[in-house]
Amino acid sequence: MEKKLSQYEPSTFFTWSVHLDGDKEMHDISVCQQGVYDRAVAAIKAAKERGFRVNINCTLFNTAQPDRVAEFFDTVTELGVDGITVSPGYAYERAPDQQHFLNRGKTKQLFRDVFKRGPKNKKWSFSQSSMFLDFLAGNQSYHCTPWGNPTRTIFGWQKPCYLLGEGYAKTFRELMDATDWDSYGTGNYEKCADCMVHSGYEASAVNDAVAHPLKALAVSLRGPRTDGEMTPEISLDRQRPAEYVFSKHVERKMEEIREAKSRPELAKAG
Repeated sequence: MEKKLSQYEPSTFFTWSVHLDGDKEMHDISVCQQGVYDRAVAAIKAAKERGFRVNINCTLFNTAQPDRVAEFFDTVTELGVDGITVSPGYAYERAPDQQHFLNRGKTKQLFRDVFKRGPKNKKWSFSQSSMFLDFLAGNQSYHCTPWGNPTRTIFGWQKPCYLLGEGYAKTFRELMDATDWDSYGTGNYEKCADCMVHSGYEASAVNDAVAHPLKALAVSLRGPRTDGEMTPEISLDRQRPAEYVFSKHVERKMEEIREAKSRPELAKAG
């Protein structure tokens, strides 16, 4: 990132998003490589010195400790980051480590415990809606909106969301019209049972805020509720079983790309 800063100009419409899953120890364990946290923080400082907007993207796993998470949020706030995007770890099919993810009950309690430790004199700046944060704390019941944050890669438009790679559409229209959206989401599909990720639920929270602005205003003013009963869980009784494709379509596409690169005439034609 630091190598590329000179190629861009600061703008209110441009934000660097830096992946940080907690403090130095938490993050380096998360990415399985020592020294990454220090390089990321150095890049954040360099970008802020040049006048750029910078957000951090933080995923919390079942090893997260509320006190350390709160201290980490204090640290990045002191660094001057413009926003924190936070989400619970979710054991999607292609994740290499399936043992350190959160289920929905543990997710809600973790976020309540973290929000309780929020600063008294200055709020943490989250780049997410107050309704989504209230959802993470177990106070709102939403169904996923899997088309809310569509993802396009070299393979095409990913179906149905960036966590579940069950095929690709060539065009956005094909993605929207040919995907059976009702077959996905918590309560509909086994793979989605524990998901509370912002890619699917932030759009649901925003829709709720637009439909109920007074409720959204109240949550925004008081912050996420951190005590009392949580909303009931979505029933999993009718969810369809998981279909494990293990990214075979990605592997085939990569083989095509490698073959094209090894044959100059095909690479030029492509």
